[in-house]
Amino acid sequence: MSALFEQFVLESRELLEAAGAALLRLERDPTDKAAINDLFRALHTLKGATALFDMAPFTRMVHAGEDALMAVRDGRASMSGELADRLLELLDIGAAWVDGLEFSQSLPDGADARAQEQEAGLRAALGGPAEAAGGGTPAGFAWVDELTESDRAKASGRTVTAIAYDPAEDCFFAGDDPLDLCRRIPDLLLLRIESAGAWPPLTDLDPYRCTLRFRALSGAPKDEVTRLFRGVPDQVSLATVVIPAPAEPAVPAAPVSLATAMLREQSRILGLPGSDEESAARRAAVLRAVRNILTAEGRDSEGVVLDRAAEGPTDALIRCLVSLADGPAAAPAEPAAPAASARRALRVDAERMDRLMALVGELVVAKGSLPYLAREAQEGRSADALAQGIKEAHGRIDSIVGDLQDAVLRLRLLPLSRVFDPLPRLVRDTARRLGKPVELHLSGGETEADKDILDILGEPLLHLVRNALDHGVEPPERRRAAGKPEVAALRVQAFQDSGGVVVEVSDDGAGIDAAAVRRKAVAQGTLTAEQAAALTEAEALRLILLPGLSTSDTVSDLSGRGVGMDAVRSAVEQAGGRVDVASTPGVGTRFRLILPLTMMVTRLVTVETAGALYGFPVTLVTGMQRVPHGAIRRMKHAESVVVQDAVVPLLRLRRLLNLPEDERERSGEAVLLLDLGGQPMALVVDAFRERAEVVLKPMTGLLARLRGYAGTAVLGDGRLLLALNLRELV
Repeated sequence: MSALFEQFVLESRELLEAAGAALLRLERDPTDKAAINDLFRALHTLKGATALFDMAPFTRMVHAGEDALMAVRDGRASMSGELADRLLELLDIGAAWVDGLEFSQSLPDGADARAQEQEAGLRAALGGPAEAAGGGTPAGFAWVDELTESDRAKASGRTVTAIAYDPAEDCFFAGDDPLDLCRRIPDLLLLRIESAGAWPPLTDLDPYRCTLRFRALSGAPKDEVTRLFRGVPDQVSLATVVIPAPAEPAVPAAPVSLATAMLREQSRILGLPGSDEESAARRAAVLRAVRNILTAEGRDSEGVVLDRAAEGPTDALIRCLVSLADGPAAAPAEPAAPAASARRALRVDAERMDRLMALVGELVVAKGSLPYLAREAQEGRSADALAQGIKEAHGRIDSIVGDLQDAVLRLRLLPLSRVFDPLPRLVRDTARRLGKPVELHLSGGETEADKDILDILGEPLLHLVRNALDHGVEPPERRRAAGKPEVAALRVQAFQDSGGVVVEVSDDGAGIDAAAVRRKAVAQGTLTAEQAAALTEAEALRLILLPGLSTSDTVSDLSGRGVGMDAVRSAVEQAGGRVDVASTPGVGTRFRLILPLTMMVTRLVTVETAGALYGFPVTLVTGMQRVPHGAIRRMKHAESVVVQDAVVPLLRLRRLLNLPEDERERSGEAVLLLDLGGQPMALVVDAFRERAEVVLKPMTGLLARLRGYAGTAVLGDGRLLLALNLRELV
């Protein structure tokens, strides 16, 4: 991919995003002149960029959208819901084409037909003639149907402008030149010159009278041709028509292979409801079956994709199985470039780069003092003076390295508006589909977080917004009956707090009934009736984050399977954060995602067990205390301890890691108190150590399959620290 084409792909994505945001603003307020200007400017720039690379279908499709906007701006049409749907569909097609261009550098097959379909749809949305939109011929243009195949050749399969020009007999005296005017028709595909009537005898022929008529087809849009003939509007008729392509014999659809059918069935089985034990057993059986299918089909290499998806939530694994089922049928004739070859682009503020370069310069100067100290040591300088020099050099380098670390981390900081941008479109489409008027309020998009945090945050936000629209917000009639405004309010806001990032999703809907959550948990066997009754309101609400638990009585394609909130919790905890839930029945619900500012540097609470150091994310630790042996209760093989008047299960880290038992005599146990997705627990360790900020390195090679370990880090004294994934261990 050339540098110019790579720049085209990046800028096209930005233009499409800007156009989508402006279109949503325009739909909310059709009088917003700034929105229509921003939208027109984005499409116009995109049209020019596609024309530069000779992508005619892309250019023509964007031009059709530009024409529709011109009609809205000039007052010839209004911004209706149907027109907004058509324009959004155009932007979606453009985004899909740009994604394909990044790898294949060419438009997909059928792009021309897709562009024509969009042109016809936009004309219909603008209230154009139904005949043109359907491919028929408007009245007065029957001559188009009478064209021979040779005349249709250049226009075959295209949407064109038909021109019927009947000059006035005295047009020459008005200074008109009909033939020259027709020669200047843009993108002229066909020009027929005919006699307007029967030719008179040669002796009666008047050379100063025009007795000709002109019939033409142009590939340019109707508005552009109208401007050309603006001096003779009473002598010309224009119409947009579709010249059908020659009929081709239908190709029968390829039959679905047995492997494809089996893979699709496995994805269906994986989505069936059930208890945690049933889901886990079903998941393992599906994975074995899919691996066997891939092996039998000679597609062993795709097992890597399956293994990666198997480590994530269930809905991600289902999507992977669907893609594997559709993979061979949709495979291109030539292998596409692997995803790993795509370049990851990150735009950086110039000021941050300048600061980084300045710090590198300071580090080079500070490093220059080390050879001097080495010479002093060789020449036998006094130990006190040498130690003082080393301390001063260390202080300077330590300060610069700290600033350098901060500068490098800030290079990766991006505004949360990047994950907020898709939300208006999601809310608009989903609300229209559900018939619920909803107004989205976004704030804090300028809040910055690490790029990795933004990558993880995208999917949880979509789940929360979809749940709010499907379950939280009531239908208009229920809101009116409850005395609420008919238009619901959905708020998404972000802000920084205590060195981290907080994202809140709240609605003014029906809220969550904690009693209903308790009943559902008991019915599914997640808790006993006594355990459910002992839960506080906040603890009961957190039960909705458990896998398979949903308070919805119906399952839709948006939500209701009980996997969405579990995916939210898993993704946030993977990033070292946590999820808080607050809700009042009849008033609304608020979800708060509390995330670290960056994943590059992780704050851990370190403990020692069996002579090794282990770390736990600070966000999971709620306390540390010494517990006497007598305070530990035992029931068969299970242990528990009372913490703040609540019975908390107690586990031992040595047993979780299959390490030998501690035989030393001690008066009590060092217990680490943890909150594991709303479930409090206590963990016995050998000793507490200090907190540490470390750069975690993920496990690689064969060790990558050890899911109980989140990564490794080297401490300042050279010791190795193992960060644990407690959820996997438990």
